[in-house]
Amino acid sequence: MLHTLWVGFGYVLVVTFGGLALWRGGWAERSAATLVLGAWFLTPHLQRGFGPGLYLTSLDCAVTLSLFVISYYSRRIWTLLITSCHLGGTLTHLAAIMALQSQSYAYITTLGLLGGIGVALSLGVGVLENEFIRRHLPPKASSE
Repeated sequence: MLHTLWVGFGYVLVVTFGGLALWRGGWAERSAATLVLGAWFLTPHLQRGFGPGLYLTSLDCAVTLSLFVISYYSRRIWTLLITSCHLGGTLTHLAAIMALQSQSYAYITTLGLLGGIGVALSLGVGVLENEFIRRHLPPKASSE
């Protein structure tokens, strides 16, 4: 029962913060939200059986690399946090593939906390930071 409660909480967080990022975010927030929401939409279609599989792990590797590129160009702390959380989720997939015996509860819990709730909260921090910058910092003067 507790498992379904925090998984549902993670879904609510991702949809809420993803929607806010698409609505009120800058280029980094919108790009990250598009990646995360797109990957969450594709996940059920790529998953074969119970485990992560090659296609799902490849998708997560591509999303992690894309989040790293966003982090590199945006130079904002929240992008480093979302990249780290997503990398943790991707490494959880790789560990589940390589493990001889897999503990489903440990896999699902780690993946849900890092790849789900951690990514969603990072995106929420990004939206809050962008709103703070928009409201409290003066606009940059043009260099012309």
